[in-house]
Amino acid sequence: MRTEKFKKFATFVLEPIAFGLLALLFILPTITVMNLQPITKALNNINVLGVGNKAELKVNIVGGTHQIFSQEKIDEVDGQYTYKTILTRRESDRYSKPIIEIINNKAQETIVEIYGGTQLPTGSDITMIISDQVYRLQAPNGDVTSHKITLIPGQKYIIFLAVETFSDVQFEEDFQLNIKELSF
Repeated sequence: MRTEKFKKFATFVLEPIAFGLLALLFILPTITVMNLQPITKALNNINVLGVGNKAELKVNIVGGTHQIFSQEKIDEVDGQYTYKTILTRRESDRYSKPIIEIINNKAQETIVEIYGGTQLPTGSDITMIISDQVYRLQAPNGDVTSHKITLIPGQKYIIFLAVETFSDVQFEEDFQLNIKELSF
């Protein structure tokens, strides 16, 4: 009788406690490692002995939401940046949005080549605006134009994408903008 009571007690009380302790044996080291990870990431950004940021061209996506620009993303491969977005269905109008921020951290002027457009012409006039200068990327007939732009050292530039359509567009378009730093 006494052994049956002990077996019942062990089944209902001791086994769950044993399983809980066994689970903690695996969970605690995992939590410990995960908590260490942000500390090591933060150490990479510390300024050590006066060493500053690398002299490079930084290209960041501005983000945000807009009526016709959706699913924005930017990729970097071997120093060439590719910004992609989907231009959704739209009525005839002019639409504009800040899309990219470029920071020239180099000590000298940098020249970048910027070009882009959609795969199919839709009659839309697609331009970019940098420092109040308008550059046509794609004409309404689909012709794409490449632009070389000089970036002053230590300056930050915001690129606006503007789409002007004189007739309603009833389908989505994939838009791609390429930014490449030119070597001297």
